[in-house]
Amino acid sequence: MVVGAVDGTVDSDTVTETLQRASTVADRPYEALNEQYDGGSLREAHAEYFTQAPLDPEAFNEEQRVRLLGTAFADEALDLATFLSDREVAVDAIRVEAFGAPESEEFLVQFVPDDGEQAESTDSAEQWVAGTNASAETAAGGERESDSGEDTADAPSHESALAADDGADGGAGADDESESEAGSGAHDRDRTAEDGTGDEAGDEAVEAGSLELPVLLDAVAEGIQDRLVGTFDTDPEDLVSVERGNELLVRPDHPAYAGGVLRYRIQVGSDGTVEFGVNIYGGSEAEKEQMRAVVRENEAGIEEELEYEIADGYDGFAASRQFATLDQVAAAEIVDEFDRLVRFFHSRVMRA
Repeated sequence: MVVGAVDGTVDSDTVTETLQRASTVADRPYEALNEQYDGGSLREAHAEYFTQAPLDPEAFNEEQRVRLLGTAFADEALDLATFLSDREVAVDAIRVEAFGAPESEEFLVQFVPDDGEQAESTDSAEQWVAGTNASAETAAGGERESDSGEDTADAPSHESALAADDGADGGAGADDESESEAGSGAHDRDRTAEDGTGDEAGDEAVEAGSLELPVLLDAVAEGIQDRLVGTFDTDPEDLVSVERGNELLVRPDHPAYAGGVLRYRIQVGSDGTVEFGVNIYGGSEAEKEQMRAVVRENEAGIEEELEYEIADGYDGFAASRQFATLDQVAAAEIVDEFDRLVRFFHSRVMRA
């Protein structure tokens, strides 16, 4: 991660300079990073911090991310960051406010929502990060889908599309477009069209009375927000978003989720097919591996109890349900199934 911090407004020159710095470290092998690390063995320190087995040296520095910190952002800087993020170069803009006393080296940093307004309950200690210098650790704690560590609760949700996962098409789990059908019995509430699905029924499988997709997804989002209250210690409205018109995402901000690389997902097809899934996307390879390990450890339960299909490389899992009519009843059933998915996997993430 390369952090570009400005005491003032971040402009396009800042973005360019930070990208240049990122490019200089992009090809550095593990040996060079380990030599630069001032704390013994980088592999051992990394494994201890993330409580996992040491990674292979080749796993380090496989991809780079850029974080921009400043009290304001020029429009051209935001445009450039969005342009790069849409092309899978992770560039995030994070607005901060810092306060300190001239006679002291200590300071407080507050991460500010995108709308420029301070988050509610500003007296809450969880919204502040205390520090003694402008270190990269403080910056890393302020990601929209923040890195692991104690600072993760400090970053409020951002609606900006600057994060790499906002502009991406969904990672390995989504690209696989798994079409595993739900078994009867465990999913007896699913309402499959009697005259067939997929190629046989086509768009005609959805009968009259279906809701328009935006209306359906709004109803589903509202229901999911209600179910998520208290799950992630964050306002559910900040976690649930509708993407590309037919996809709903929940991005957990809990520290247990290794920097926010995991997303719960719903994708609705015009033929009444609804895919439910979990994707592991973005972040560092180490962060992704943390979530893959949870999938591996729970493979049997995911496939047998949840009846979802695990993607190659353990980059997620998914299952599809067919609805004859995408109406209010279907919306309620979609909420039920999504709630079942989150309850199943979230508890296992927390235990891991």
